Amino acid sequence: MFDTQLDSAVTRFKYDETFIRVLKMHDNEIIVSFPVKMDDGTTKIFKGYRIQHNNLLGPYKGGLRFDDTVYLDEFKALSFWMTIKCAIHNLPFGGAKGGIKFNPLQYSEEEQKQIVQTYCSRIFKYIGPNTDIPAPDMGSTSRHMDWMTSKYQKKSNDNLIYSVFTGKSVSFRGSEGRDRATGLGVSYMIELWFEHIIKQPLKGKRFIIQGFGNVGSWTARCLTKAGAVCVGLGDYTGYYEIDVDVDVEDTNTNGDTPFHAILNRNAKTLEGLNSIRGVRAVSISDFWKLKADIVIPAAMELQVNQTVAETFHPDCKLVAEGANGPLDTDADRFLTERNIPVIPDVLCNSGGVIVSYFEWLQNRTNEYWSLQQVEMKLKELLRTTFFKFKYMYDDTNTTNASQHLPNRDIVYKMALDNLWNSYEIKK
Repeated sequence: MFDTQLDSAVTRFKYDETFIRVLKMHDNEIIVSFPVKMDDGTTKIFKGYRIQHNNLLGPYKGGLRFDDTVYLDEFKALSFWMTIKCAIHNLPFGGAKGGIKFNPLQYSEEEQKQIVQTYCSRIFKYIGPNTDIPAPDMGSTSRHMDWMTSKYQKKSNDNLIYSVFTGKSVSFRGSEGRDRATGLGVSYMIELWFEHIIKQPLKGKRFIIQGFGNVGSWTARCLTKAGAVCVGLGDYTGYYEIDVDVDVEDTNTNGDTPFHAILNRNAKTLEGLNSIRGVRAVSISDFWKLKADIVIPAAMELQVNQTVAETFHPDCKLVAEGANGPLDTDADRFLTERNIPVIPDVLCNSGGVIVSYFEWLQNRTNEYWSLQQVEMKLKELLRTTFFKFKYMYDDTNTTNASQHLPNRDIVYKMALDNLWNSYEIKK
């Protein structure tokens, strides 16, 4: 899918063939296996990955995904996208991705600590503040980053090194706002899109979100704060329709709306959400059909194919990719042909890597910013990139819908131009 996306942009805009061949290869593919002693005294073998795609713009940068379904090609594609994501904003980072094949929820806290610290030891020589800076991704948390930073410090005999991992807890030199950065970025890109491209108020617009982890939950919070209305949520445990007309006073003893009652559960999944008045369980197929102005797939890759996209409600005005690669190629093409705009993942969910960059800077200078400063700087950078995109969008698109360039091609050109400039200087 990445190759198809890259080839589409290259075909339209033409780039040096050697440069494109360089981008299509990975610099390093690191695979490690390691034993870890469990709480019951038994030993288990775990498999870890770190894929370093390209460092034309700076040190490799990308998250660590912890899940028992991860595999090599997934990390290769995700590392590709990280290169593009960093290049869109011209951040001084290249692309990487990695993780461990295990589900943290199935292990105790001490076992998790031993697993991630052993993984850190095995990839120690491949990472560093100026080499490769990992961060959280699906299944990993700030706590995991803290443990691995501590392990890296011990192995390097330097307790002052903090900039090797980002996404750490604030108490362990992490950045304010990193927890909400990706979701806030998704929400802000949607706000900008409605204000400057659709030219309609966001207030009152209805949205659905697939995935309610860190990205999905913060996106929902931020959109709701901006005046949009959540009418549907789903994750791997179930899918739900939210009745926005339920009388607030009758919802529960606290007078919360159904959505606020959902937030107040503090549960790790959406399982059993229909126990809240005003929330109804639906099938996944009916979830995608809900009447919504904005559809936000924020779970995993390849969740929306053309068959699913064809069922989106006629009111759908925008698809915002909160996850990496949630639309397959056919769905992407179908939505473009139907004139339903898609905010591509590499632009839409880039808030996380931007604030990771901020954390890296703060660790290196030992100067730390307030939450307000972080959010202001994040929005400023996203806004700047958005208007660069809009300039190309307005310049390349005509009133003839059949000649509209896909948004994904435009953002890829933005990234490729920045990468080419660095490549040409360094070659």
